[in-house]
Amino acid sequence: MEKPGNHATESETLAHQSDDRENTQHSDESEQQSNNTAAESDSSSQLSLSQVMEAVDGFIQSLSSSSTDPLREIPPSVEPFPETVDSLVSKMESSGLGRDEAEDSAFILAVNRISKSVMKLRELRLDSTPVSSWLNRASSVQNRAASLLDEEFRHLLDRSKEKNKKNNNNNNNDVSSDSTHESDRCLLQEEETFPDFPPESISTLKKIAGAMISAGYEAECCMSYEMSRRHTFKEELSEVGFEGINVEDVQRIPWESLEGEIANWISIVRRCSTVLFPGELSLCTAVFSEEHHAATRKRLFTGLVSAVTIRFLDFSGAVVLTKRSSEKLFKFLDMYETLRDLIPAVEKSDSDLIEEIKLAQTRLGEAAVTIFGELENSIKTDQGRTAVPSGAVHPLTRYTMNYLKYACEYKDTLDQVFQTEPEPEIKRNQREDDEEYKVSAFAKQMIRVMELLDANLEVKSTLYRDPALRSIFLMNNGRYILQKIKGSTEIRDLMGQAWTRKRSTELRQYHKSYQRETWGKVLQCMNQEGIQVNGKVSKPVLKERFKVFNAMFDEIHKTQSTWIVSDEQMQSELRVSIAALVIPAYRSFFGRYKQHIDSGRHTDKYVKYQPEDIETFIDDLFDGNPPSMARKRT
Repeated sequence: MEKPGNHATESETLAHQSDDRENTQHSDESEQQSNNTAAESDSSSQLSLSQVMEAVDGFIQSLSSSSTDPLREIPPSVEPFPETVDSLVSKMESSGLGRDEAEDSAFILAVNRISKSVMKLRELRLDSTPVSSWLNRASSVQNRAASLLDEEFRHLLDRSKEKNKKNNNNNNNDVSSDSTHESDRCLLQEEETFPDFPPESISTLKKIAGAMISAGYEAECCMSYEMSRRHTFKEELSEVGFEGINVEDVQRIPWESLEGEIANWISIVRRCSTVLFPGELSLCTAVFSEEHHAATRKRLFTGLVSAVTIRFLDFSGAVVLTKRSSEKLFKFLDMYETLRDLIPAVEKSDSDLIEEIKLAQTRLGEAAVTIFGELENSIKTDQGRTAVPSGAVHPLTRYTMNYLKYACEYKDTLDQVFQTEPEPEIKRNQREDDEEYKVSAFAKQMIRVMELLDANLEVKSTLYRDPALRSIFLMNNGRYILQKIKGSTEIRDLMGQAWTRKRSTELRQYHKSYQRETWGKVLQCMNQEGIQVNGKVSKPVLKERFKVFNAMFDEIHKTQSTWIVSDEQMQSELRVSIAALVIPAYRSFFGRYKQHIDSGRHTDKYVKYQPEDIETFIDDLFDGNPPSMARKRT
């Protein structure tokens, strides 16, 4: 008889054996499944990076296809891609970009692919747990990669900034304070390389910018770029005194001090036009070089240059509001030209900024027109009633001609600012048939000023009671004007040959008028008519003729020796013409009639001058010195 206890033990033993078999079976199945998964994983891990990215390319292409079958899971070859990119990020965090071009390119390509994958999957909005899990992993890696790219982007930009600062310090140390020429040369060399980025840095910046924008991080990329370049640009401008420009002080400081501020403003704006703005545009174009980056380039460049340019325009606007005066014309024209040259440097920016510059330029041009008009007013209102001593060149003539000579150095600019002005009424009689005369807007203004000056001098000549001195005054001023015109190619071209010929003709007329008024009566004294009475020389008449000649010549010598003809050539021409007119007539008169005087007493009383004396005393004329009779020959 069996014991109950024995049956129980056997039953338990069978049960255990059965459980062991089941456990063994499940264990074998689990092990087999684990082995299969491991095999798949090993197969995937053995793919190279290029093969993985090739698989990802196919995956992205499949997502873009028109297939209606929803994606349920990520292909095995693509599944580990987030971890692959994550490992690349870790590697780049250690080494940094810009050290190995091949590694940089592989990393950028990997980031571009994971970004495209993430964006495509987000667009599809798939309801799949495996896909969502992969998308979350990929998004996390993408964010990490974008953060690294942003950091490297800023680091590369700042590295150049530090290099520029170091170079600037070296230049400052190398150049002695008393060597202006060397300083200018070093500054030019520095400007030519702004901004100083080596080609490999620009290439890396371009890759990073493209990757960040493709990944949807354009705002972050642009912010980093703009902040870095703004800071660098601010330092560049500070070194040339940009911070010293204070608009509020413009209305308070005297013009002499403001001239220095304007010169500083012109220097800074010109440097921006020729170096800084083109350099920034070149860098921006190189970094954001893709065709679809055009809007980004324009926005970044506009943002960088607009803040600086607006400050330039604020200063210009404040200067325009200062009190107008003739000496300010040339600084206003310098500023006008400076803004004109600034426009090409910002033409790639927003059109509103260009319009602001043009508006400021127009205001400067209008101010220049007004100031030039003040010259006309000053000529009209110069009604002085005191004659210039000795018939010399009038100060108004000197001032006007020197002003016009200087203004003609800006003739193209002045022609530009006068083109929008209404045309004044100008006499054209002698210029209608002059083919070489260029009827430009500024030329018309020049003609008007010259006509006003001529009219004023005609009035001033009436202040001289002596008609001969009146002619000398007009000759002096006319000659001064003509010499200024002949000495300036700009004025000569503006006024034209016909106008110059007319002025020369007027000078000859003044010359003839002087000879007629001064020497006409002298020549009449030596006229043979009336000397002979009944066929014989009348000594009383002859003596009276010599006495009158002596008195007239004495008075002319005494008076006209104090007159001034400042132009040496005209002075010589006058003396030669007088000598040619008077000496032959006196020599003939003297030779024919002196013998009739010698026979009587007191010959010297009547025959005071030898012919040679006349020539000597003529050479005293127009020197502006008191007369001396000591040189009379005996």
